Amino acid sequence: MKNNFEINLDDLSNGKMVTDANGVTKWTGTGIMDKLIEVVDQNIQTQHTSGRITGPEYATVYLGSIQAVMTESMKYLLNRQSIELQAESAALDIDSKELDIVEKAEKWAIQKQVLDNQLDMSKIDAKYKEAMTLRDVELKDKQLESAAADVSFNESKKTIMENTRNDNIRSKAAEQFAEFMKYISAANAVPGPTDFTNMRNLITAMNTGIAQPNAVASLIQTSTVAGGAVDYISLTK
Repeated sequence: MKNNFEINLDDLSNGKMVTDANGVTKWTGTGIMDKLIEVVDQNIQTQHTSGRITGPEYATVYLGSIQAVMTESMKYLLNRQSIELQAESAALDIDSKELDIVEKAEKWAIQKQVLDNQLDMSKIDAKYKEAMTLRDVELKDKQLESAAADVSFNESKKTIMENTRNDNIRSKAAEQFAEFMKYISAANAVPGPTDFTNMRNLITAMNTGIAQPNAVASLIQTSTVAGGAVDYISLTK
């Protein structure tokens, strides 16, 4: 960037007096003041030739014109540098803003990638948790089924044991009744009416026990046989 106070004199004037092929001498150059002098010189020459500017006035007009040209040339150079500096500053500002936009775009792209990765990980985590939850539910269902089966088995086992106990009681009663009948036969006794009643009651209790495991046979009777009364087996649960 150029310094505000730097002025290239060649930009102001690099001209010199040149005589052309017709023998006319004039100021020629490429600087700003050179171009303005050429224009002013041509106009003054035209005004002098036409008689609008006479001899004594010529020097005054020319000197004043040259002074004005130098002043305006310097102003132009200074203004041009100021404009160039402003343009350079604006260009730098634009470059800075464009760079900032690019940097922000790159940061946003990185942040977006990070967010996308986090979203993918969240989806994977959610699927994993869902699978684990389903597996836990399935495992608990199996545990409940197993517990229910154990309860059912224990209930069945308890029922079987109870029924077995009742069956043993009825079986024992049958054995006692058989012993009673043997006792009667050995004594050459004739069973009385109560003996047949006892027999029917016992058979009824045993048959009823098949459908009703808690059926009870209470057989406390006194039988009268030849020779006296005989107390026999008490068959209770």
